[in-house]
Amino acid sequence: MPLRILPAKGTKEEAGHFARLMEMSAPQYFPALLGPRFRDVFEALFLEKENLFSHEHVVFGVYDGEIAGMLLGYDWKTREREEKRTGWLMIRILGFDFLERLPGFIRASLSSGRLEKGDYYISNVAVYPEFRGRKIGKSLLLHAEERAKDMAERMALDVEKDNEIAIAVYKKLGYSLEREHSLELEGRTYRFYRMVKGLKGL
Repeated sequence: MPLRILPAKGTKEEAGHFARLMEMSAPQYFPALLGPRFRDVFEALFLEKENLFSHEHVVFGVYDGEIAGMLLGYDWKTREREEKRTGWLMIRILGFDFLERLPGFIRASLSSGRLEKGDYYISNVAVYPEFRGRKIGKSLLLHAEERAKDMAERMALDVEKDNEIAIAVYKKLGYSLEREHSLELEGRTYRFYRMVKGLKGL
């Protein structure tokens, strides 16, 4: 089979892929949240350990030897443990730029990032356009569910309300809508669905 799901090793080459795929997963949202240097932030955080964007929480979909997509995910305990360090690392990378954006980052953390005890959170999933249609995103999600079974009771993710294709895929995989929430950044309101899926019996 040409597709393999492999844990990230934390190399610089992978960091470049991670930053590009993160941008694809939310092309307007991340620049608004983190500013024009958001790719630098993701590359730097990917290379570090013990933060919510670390390679420790990333798996890549490798198709015919090429990185085709990625998934970033972690459980609620990891979020509690690593959230503060993530913020400190962002301050170190962006300096005063991040302090200016801190209120928005805190609002984002309280809305889309909020997890219930027992949740495993799919933070981001993305596949390069040239590899779409090969069920790579689905394979990444199913791999995450398998990984989460021993540490969580349910899967959780956030998806923008107007992303109808992704919502349809998640519903097909057994996710249901739990709530709506929104976040205002730089004069634009981003509206999300929280979708969840129980892991019992899988």
